[in-house]
Amino acid sequence: MTDKWLGTPPGVLIPRLQALLLDLERLSSPGDVADPNETVIIRNCMLAQRSVPCLLGEMSGHPQIKDGPGITSELFYFDRKRKLARTLSRWYHFPQGLLG
Repeated sequence: MTDKWLGTPPGVLIPRLQALLLDLERLSSPGDVADPNETVIIRNCMLAQRSVPCLLGEMSGHPQIKDGPGITSELFYFDRKRKLARTLSRWYHFPQGLLG
């Protein structure tokens, strides 16, 4: 895994996240739907899960999860030198570095 932007340059990742935000804001408006001209057809479709970069460890100070073992959501930023990571919703600091 590449540190910091996880292999995606910030100039690519940031506009993608901004576009996602705009689409979700648009869909939250009553009656607004995705533009059919901007959608991809998918047939024989099913819901699945895939692996994404995350952190696993002992949590402390999370606003919604009690202290103890836990796993983060998908990482969007990871800096091994600063011992800092960012998920979609919050920052994480691993002051003792990573195990292994």
